Amino acid sequence: MKLLKTFVIIILVSVLSISKGQTDDSLLDQIDFNDTTLIAGDFMWQTIAEYITEAQNSTDDPKNQMYMMILAADNVLSRVMSYEMYRAVYQYLISGFSELGANMVVDYLVRMPYLEYLNPDEEQRAVISSVAESYSRVKIGFEVPDIHSVTIDKLEFTLSKINAPNTVVLFWSETCPHCCDMIKELGRLAAERNDLAVVTVCVSKDLKKVKRLLRKAKLDSQYNICDGMGWNSPIVEDYAVDMTPSLFLLDEDKVLIAKPFDIEEVEEKLTI
Repeated sequence: MKLLKTFVIIILVSVLSISKGQTDDSLLDQIDFNDTTLIAGDFMWQTIAEYITEAQNSTDDPKNQMYMMILAADNVLSRVMSYEMYRAVYQYLISGFSELGANMVVDYLVRMPYLEYLNPDEEQRAVISSVAESYSRVKIGFEVPDIHSVTIDKLEFTLSKINAPNTVVLFWSETCPHCCDMIKELGRLAAERNDLAVVTVCVSKDLKKVKRLLRKAKLDSQYNICDGMGWNSPIVEDYAVDMTPSLFLLDEDKVLIAKPFDIEEVEEKLTI
């Protein structure tokens, strides 16, 4: 979550501070894409985000900005020399552009550019293909995958049958302190707004503790799912969730409006 938020914040804030001009490839020259130890640090990710920001700011036209960001993403991936680095950088880029709602860039990335030059084996290709397929299904401005499951109260549940102006879907874990704080905030928001439905999908397996936390957060009257499959749940796969907490804000037609960072951003989107 930290790396993804860094990607989006740097790009959005830098729009106001970087002067127009050609993208400076010297930023990428600072990165040794052979050094996989960079994956665990911040330097490479911040540098990539700054590079993409410069590409975006090289033109004022929104459509051309998309093309420039595609070229920037292409240039980044073309420098990657190993599968381990490709997987990390690819996940970072496609997650970040998805959060920004840059669907043209996401559409380009799902083609997995330059992967073939790394001679991936069948398993490696399948991993990247799975990531690409997931992000091609969950994009801002498009209807999200329907959810068919059973709630923790053993009631049949279908997302598309929810009749509410807005729906928040939260993927969380009872072992994640930030998630536990977020469900409390979400419970408070749900109590304040009768135009909002809440769906929680827990990737944990301790159903007793999950129920207790939801009850404490006053979310037990909402739609809560804990199918016991953890990260192997088909719901997790359908929504390309790779971290908790992960939020999705939907309109009445179950079209994705935003992937908020926190409940405060959910509230901001609901007031627009």
